[in-house]
Amino acid sequence: MDANELDVNRSLREQLEFHWNHQLRARLDGLTDEEYFWSPVPDAWSIRPRGSSTAPMQLGAGDFTLEYAYPQPVPAPFTTIAWRLGHVITGLLAARNAAHFGAPAASYETWEYAGSAKMALDQLETQLDVWLAGVRDLGDAGLRVPVGPKEPFPDIPMADLVLHIHRELIHHLSEVCLLRDLYLHTNPGTRQEKLMTAKTTHIDPEELHDNPAFTQGVITPAARMLHVGGQLGTDSTGSLLDGIEAQTAQAMRNVLTVLAAAGTGPEHVAKLTIYLVDGVDAQVGYAASRSVWGDHRTAITVVSTAGHARPGALVEIDAVAVIPD
Repeated sequence: MDANELDVNRSLREQLEFHWNHQLRARLDGLTDEEYFWSPVPDAWSIRPRGSSTAPMQLGAGDFTLEYAYPQPVPAPFTTIAWRLGHVITGLLAARNAAHFGAPAASYETWEYAGSAKMALDQLETQLDVWLAGVRDLGDAGLRVPVGPKEPFPDIPMADLVLHIHRELIHHLSEVCLLRDLYLHTNPGTRQEKLMTAKTTHIDPEELHDNPAFTQGVITPAARMLHVGGQLGTDSTGSLLDGIEAQTAQAMRNVLTVLAAAGTGPEHVAKLTIYLVDGVDAQVGYAASRSVWGDHRTAITVVSTAGHARPGALVEIDAVAVIPD
């Protein structure tokens, strides 16, 4: 592309894609059902089990309905994260994907609203993928075509509709993030706050030998758990290093690599299991592992074995770790 040529389609897509990938998506991770349905004020509009709402209108085709009224009350009711995601998923994305990009028909009246935060986020990602793919396929020429009779202003170009949808998505999803912040800071003792402040606890009964290198037991906070598969002393090409010292250090480095890829580290490891082939010098292996592992105390089991599945492997290490939120 010439340096002076503007790729309008790419610029319009990146307006939303950058916000989603670098600012928004991570802020929605771990959304709980408590947050999804929470409201700081009484009588908020939300998504509720069919038949349980007292709102003038209850829209939707599934087990859950979205509360609404027409004309809207003044001032408009406060809306929960569930309601805002329902509006974004259905009115902004699914209905427009159906109208312009060949997706299945969708409307507020016919949509099956999500009864859980996970289902809502899955719906959001699915509809967002369809929307961005549809905009991409328009090219620059398609952005100039009028939106047609399926929109309130049929003569405006598609580019104007794309801008409108992206503004609305950024607006409403930013509100969702703000509600998450408000929930966390006005509900002491919530699951999120506990996970943020909880730490692994070492158990070292006085009746047992006190070893500065490892602990007798570990209590982990309620969180996602990572089980690291057995790591051998192999480099990035899959080649085994020579000797127990080199293999143990490399196996430990491989464990740390898996931990880092999952968003955790040695300070969150609850248990290490080290499998040594009979006859190797355990003290040499221990010194090599400590040079990589550092001073992070955790529960450890060392097993002596006749051999490993891979010939020449002298040590294998696996781990169980917490992934902190």
